[in-house]
Amino acid sequence: MPLAKHFIEQGIKLMQINEYLRSELVRAGFAGVDIQKTPLGVRITLKTSRPGLVIGKAGKRIQEITDVLHDRFGLEMPQIEVEEVPNPDLNAQIMAERLAYSLDRGRHYRRAGYYILRKIMDSGARGTEIIVSGKVTSQRARTTVFRAGTMSKSGQPAQEGVDRGVAQCIQKSGTLGIIVKIMHADTRMGDTVKIDDASLAKIQTKKLSELTKTKAEKDYEVIEEERDLTAVEKELFDEVEEDDTSELYLDSEKETDEKTEE
Repeated sequence: MPLAKHFIEQGIKLMQINEYLRSELVRAGFAGVDIQKTPLGVRITLKTSRPGLVIGKAGKRIQEITDVLHDRFGLEMPQIEVEEVPNPDLNAQIMAERLAYSLDRGRHYRRAGYYILRKIMDSGARGTEIIVSGKVTSQRARTTVFRAGTMSKSGQPAQEGVDRGVAQCIQKSGTLGIIVKIMHADTRMGDTVKIDDASLAKIQTKKLSELTKTKAEKDYEVIEEERDLTAVEKELFDEVEEDDTSELYLDSEKETDEKTEE
């Protein structure tokens, strides 16, 4: 078998497995599947918001899923692990499946879209975008977009900080496509500046101590300078030496001397 054809068949099989699990676990909050090959078989990790519905009573439900994966899809010794999603309201795939489930039950698309939008934003998301495309109200297909908050469209924040979920809803008028994008609150934007307060306080304390020490050294520092007198300074000293300074008294000193002579 050519290598390209092998990868194509593997991709088709993974898509079929994903579609089967999504249809079977729609009420359990299916968020995705991770398949890895191991020496003992195939390890399958199911991400869901309600693990109890996946496992079933005494493990009956998960055993049925294991048998189907082995018989229908030809997986050798499948080992299923169930992983619980910590915050389902911030998982794009789960919210897309919830919106599709609401539309399947006949709820109006605007009411269902705004309900999911408010639920995501109330859970602490930075931004949300919901796209519903198809024949929602008439025989002509159109696209309706629900937006709230901030959403990055390009660059590294859009690749790493935006979670994307896709779901389909089959109705009498046709198939509706649903895309949910959630931008998490802890996503670092390109223009975000974060200050380390602990390091800043440490540097400020060090600089303040150095400034205080330098100021103290300047207050008590004595500078001695040896140089020759200039011509002007020599003339001044000569004039002082030639003058008779014996009669120069301060007023208080003169009165004291007169009293002493009396």
